[in-house]
Amino acid sequence: MRTLRTIIMGSMMVLPGLLLALIVWYLAGKPETEPLETLICNGIPLVSVVLGLYFGWQTGEEYSVTYEQ
Repeated sequence: MRTLRTIIMGSMMVLPGLLLALIVWYLAGKPETEPLETLICNGIPLVSVVLGLYFGWQTGEEYSVTYEQ
């Protein structure tokens, strides 16, 4: 259950990441140079998904199974 929650939260962070990348790209003046455009268009959504996966894993601890003897 924890893994499923993590995957769902990570995949749901794609849309906010893409929206944020679009806003930053527009505010940066619609750059067409390779390093800046790649960083904005690929880096921001990727970081957003990674943070979603991390947050999903950290908050899913109540679903983890721990066996006590």
